[in-house]
Amino acid sequence: MITLVDTTLRDGSYRVGFGFTGAQTFALVQGLEAVGVPAAEVGHGLGLGAFRADGIGAGETDTGYMQAARMAARNTDIGVFAMSKFATEADIDAAADAGMDFIRIGMDAARYEQGEALVRRARANGLHTLAFLMKSYTLPVDQLREAAPRIAKWGADGFLIVDSAGGMTPDSVRAYVRTVIETTGKPCGFHGHNNLELAVGNAFAAVEAGATLLDASLKGLGRSSGNASIEALAAVLNRAGFATGIDPVTLARLAARHVSNDDLAIWNEADLVQGMACVHSGMQDRIDALAGEFRLDPAALTLAAGAALGGLDLTETQLTAVARDLAGLQDIEQERCVG
Repeated sequence: MITLVDTTLRDGSYRVGFGFTGAQTFALVQGLEAVGVPAAEVGHGLGLGAFRADGIGAGETDTGYMQAARMAARNTDIGVFAMSKFATEADIDAAADAGMDFIRIGMDAARYEQGEALVRRARANGLHTLAFLMKSYTLPVDQLREAAPRIAKWGADGFLIVDSAGGMTPDSVRAYVRTVIETTGKPCGFHGHNNLELAVGNAFAAVEAGATLLDASLKGLGRSSGNASIEALAAVLNRAGFATGIDPVTLARLAARHVSNDDLAIWNEADLVQGMACVHSGMQDRIDALAGEFRLDPAALTLAAGAALGGLDLTETQLTAVARDLAGLQDIEQERCVG
């Protein structure tokens, strides 16, 4: 059984300035339930607690989103996302109190220890807890073999392999999913982005490797180049014999009512290069600024940034060092320091 999880209201919120309202949440969850979508992730794109952060927009509080979705859903499972950058243990408690059916705890795969406290708190609250391995490609498969069982010992009920930069290939997705399942015996899912236009194909590859949970969104609405289109993914799965119980045409009509084409990402060079470099779109503004300062090709700087730490986000100091090196200024600066 393949479970499709609609992420329009969470990942898709990036495309609307995190501006979905409680009313929109209620209406879309009702629509998803009517179509037969079994699960939906709701809330701020950056997860629980992000609405409190300075300079980050929010159309509603965490409580408002959770209450709206919970009131709308009768059969559809409702869940939220959290990561330690914004969420506190009190936020996890509030999610449990709001009647959430599941929670995803985000952690950079190569720095997975950052997720331990929230995973343990979520499980202590009785929440179905999934380890959301952001930038999964930053943790080599041989290291994942050791990391996944450790995360499982925290109490995680399952895992998601996450292609944050949209640069994974079907073969790599299969390898990561199989590794999680083989080493933990836990269910594994996949969350993809579409930088190399492989989000649907990679989701299907995940199923071939044993994944039972797939994230997707209406019209592929999501951060950067977007996510897998849930309409297309449902169609592919149905054709391949994986009964989803969902009519893709009905989904497409729901998408037409709730997702404006004006909010969709227009695939561009930056998306392509991010996928090639496995660089998260959150770094792009800083890359563009430094490329301008040092008169560099932004694509070249993006590729260099991806190579520097294997796809992990760079600090401002680290990215500046990469830009200086690419511009041929590293030795000059060292000579100035010596002199």
